[in-house]
Amino acid sequence: MPTDYYEVLGVEPGASNAEIKRAYRRLAREYHPDVNNGDPSAEQKFKQISEAYAVLSDSRKRRQHDRGGAPGDWFSGGMPDIFEIFEQAFGGSPFVRTSKRTRGRNIQAETTISLEEVLTGTTRAIQYSRVGQCQRCNGSGREPGTGTRRCPTCNGVGQVRRQQRTFMGVVTTVTICPDCGGQGEMAEQTCQACAGQGVTEVDEEIEISTPPGIADQQELVLRGAGDAVSKGHSGDLYVAVHVEPHELFEREGRDLHADLTISFTQAALGETITIPTLDGEAELQIPLGTQPGTELRLAECGVVDMDSSRRGDLIVHIQVAVPHRLTTRQRELLRELAAEQHNSQ
Repeated sequence: MPTDYYEVLGVEPGASNAEIKRAYRRLAREYHPDVNNGDPSAEQKFKQISEAYAVLSDSRKRRQHDRGGAPGDWFSGGMPDIFEIFEQAFGGSPFVRTSKRTRGRNIQAETTISLEEVLTGTTRAIQYSRVGQCQRCNGSGREPGTGTRRCPTCNGVGQVRRQQRTFMGVVTTVTICPDCGGQGEMAEQTCQACAGQGVTEVDEEIEISTPPGIADQQELVLRGAGDAVSKGHSGDLYVAVHVEPHELFEREGRDLHADLTISFTQAALGETITIPTLDGEAELQIPLGTQPGTELRLAECGVVDMDSSRRGDLIVHIQVAVPHRLTTRQRELLRELAAEQHNSQ
């Protein structure tokens, strides 16, 4: 169902252009993003009332709206700039529109750790290349030993003001000066190493800490360690952590799994044996009459869970080896065992 723009602005369908303009001016002051600290709901409301004003202040679009036309018909050239609508309605905006502060690019790196290091956590030195502060000029963009001069583009104020006369009044747009980046001054002589940008390609080494229980392919984020920009914030560094496959254990969450092959007699008679774990050796009790495929669990011999800090278990999967060759005496004993089992049935 098409939006009722009269209802959005709180005016009657027969309202005059002056009434529509007054309603918009009142609502726009109330919901403008600059006076609502970036509140998303206020920004959405501001967009809606600006769209309503763009339609109802234009006689052709208003007639289409009154006939129930689709919004796409009204903005065939694309959606209007809500700030320009605001400026037109106020005859020059009391708010200053400036370009957003730039932010450096996020970059990626990777490192590899062992399963033992997953258990305890570890530190790694990461070498990588990024755009960083120019070492020659310390980020100033000036050749060492030289000073600055007033920016001729903005005359030292850091902003460029543009006025445009429209049928609704004078539209004033203020943006950050593109030549000095809002600083109001420029280098007398630009740095030879960075061409006045204040940043250049640099090699970095940074130490990261991997917490106990980190998962394979999990990323660590180092804020501000990505590419820098001359005016603004540096991006972030995302480090992907790879966990090396282990020769004995397979990881499943916080639990570890291992295969253990025992002899026929160990399975039949039971035995306590010593097996390796991630942090040393442990004793495993093989119960009497253990069957192939049995799973035996050693509590808290797995890895740490990052969220709960609880340690998982080591789950041992039992395989029973059947001997390929037997001595004469071994065959005799097995025949005696088979006969005794048959007689006992």
